Order: sequence, then C-alpha cells, then structure tokens
Amino acid sequence: MYRTSSATLSSSSRPAGALGLARVVRTRVAPDRSLDDEFSLRHFTDLTSLYGVAVRPEVLASPGTTFTALTRSLHAGLAPLGPVELAIVAHATPDLDCRLAAATYLAEAVPGAPLSFSVSDVGRCAPFAALRIASDYAARHGFARALVVIADQATLPYEVDDRPAGDAGVALLLEPGGAPLSVVHTPGVAVVDLPDALAVALASVVGPDERVAVVAGAGIDPELVRHGGTVRSAAAGYPCTSLWEGLADSLGRVVLVEHDPVTGDLGLAVVGEAR
Repeated sequence: MYRTSSATLSSSSRPAGALGLARVVRTRVAPDRSLDDEFSLRHFTDLTSLYGVAVRPEVLASPGTTFTALTRSLHAGLAPLGPVELAIVAHATPDLDCRLAAATYLAEAVPGAPLSFSVSDVGRCAPFAALRIASDYAARHGFARALVVIADQATLPYEVDDRPAGDAGVALLLEPGGAPLSVVHTPGVAVVDLPDALAVALASVVGPDERVAVVAGAGIDPELVRHGGTVRSAAAGYPCTSLWEGLADSLGRVVLVEHDPVTGDLGLAVVGEAR
C-alpha cells in the first residue's frame, strides 16, 4: 500500500534534476465497445437515479471507447518504452466501463511496474493537476521517469450539458533532459476573478518582455491573455486533450492555459526553453 498526504496546489518551481517533457503521443480510437448488458444498465440506472437523470439505453447499445483502449493505443505509440516509475491517468469525463481501469492496465503493461492511479474531479484542468502531482512525486521519491495519460471519451448514456465531441488520448512522457516544463495549478478561481488570476499566473512563469505563443483552452477567452506574442484557441469539443495534442508536433516554447468554471481550477503550463 502507498500512503501519501494531500497534494499542494500552488505555483511550482523547476528544481534541479526536475523531469522534462521528452515525448508526446496522441491517438484517436474508433468506438468498438457497447454496454448493452444487464450489469451496465443497472449500474448507470443506480448512478443517475438520485439526480433525476434518465438513462439512455440506445446509447448503451451504441459502440464507445474506454480509457483502457485509448491507453493501450498510446502505449503502443510509445514503443519501445523503458521502465517507468509513475503513471497517472487524467480525465474529466467518466470512463465508459467501470469494470476496466486504465491505471491498472498501466501498472501491468508498462515496464517497471509503475505506481499508477487516476486524477479527476478538477474538470478540464485534470492534466495540469496530474503533471503537478507527477512533479511532486518525482521530487519526493527520486523517480527518473513518469507517464501522464490524458483521456477524453464521449459515450455518456445520459444527458449532459457539454458532451465531448469524440474519443481522444494524449500521452506525456517525462524524464530528465526533456523539454523544460513548469506547471501552475490554482484552485478556487471564480469566473469574475479569472482576468487577474490569469495575469498573476502568467507573470509567475513568463518574463514581462517575452513574446511567447499561448494556446487557450475552452475556459479561457483569448482576450483575457494580457501578454505579448500570439494567442490562439485550442480545438473545441475535447475538454482534456485538445490543449495537449499540438505538443506532438513540436516541443517549442509554448504556454498552455485552461480554466474550469465549474470547479474553479486554473491551470497553466509552460513548455520549452525561454529565448
């Protein structure tokens, strides 16, 4: 059993020997698993009955994608993959099938039998929380390599306000010598306080005269980014993965920023060397 205290959600620095971003892999997996069985219908009926939400059996009968399927595809894309000591799965939507667990798959399939678990309940900012936790664990235990898997899946057999547009996964491999990575994860930021909180977060990691590319998630109005350089919005419809997919093409200097208005979490990540 691994026992730990609560994570600290404050600005992170980059200590000597910190893990950097070494590889990024992305995937899209075609839906291939339906849940039209008695257990699944009972499971989702129990989950929704307390909230006055009706199960949609027709969705259960349609094919979907599990986080395990996405993770298996990402694992294949990382091959050959050497030993990893920590593996974290970050997601906003629930998994399709509660009988499968991507973290368990990683613990068994990835060399090194990594400590594996999932991070959720912080909405779109789950990847930022996972990266911050990975950094803290690596510093505390001397981990040399860590893997963060980011997952979105769209098959939700009940009505939701913001159903994802599809299924997608991104894997971030962290190790010494990778591109510098700094993360700020701030909880409790109300929408009314977002402009000032975002300005403070940017100033903590980017120089006042640095012209750096910024990619804003769905929870950030690009007009709020008061900083030199280009600002663009990430593709809509993928709450966790859309910000991070672009890193698979380049690990050049970039700032990723997201806010979840429901949870109040503000996340900011800077990748690459300052010029």
